[in-house]
Amino acid sequence: MAQEYVSVNQSSQLGITALSKSVFQTIAVIAVEEEEAVMIAGSTAFKGAVSCKVQGDQMILTLDVKVNYNANVNDVCAKLQKRLYEATEHMTGYAPDVIDIRVVGFFF
Repeated sequence: MAQEYVSVNQSSQLGITALSKSVFQTIAVIAVEEEEAVMIAGSTAFKGAVSCKVQGDQMILTLDVKVNYNANVNDVCAKLQKRLYEATEHMTGYAPDVIDIRVVGFFF
């Protein structure tokens, strides 16, 4: 059975704080929308273009994106990875272990 939540802090007197995987997907979509040279592939962001998996104690964030045809793909992807890492860590206090950006096409 797939793990649906990520535990942010293990325990306290008040309980355990856990976040749904869709929280991380939403943060990723917002971070991509802020970039001009990249966009989410597909018609909707949550139909396989953005996924979040938790395997053991690792969180893997995977995005299918399209890059502007005249942009440097390596620079755009590196900048996006950094933005995703910082945004996720800032908003949730939990940093993704793997951010996998798959370029599936280009837009004009």
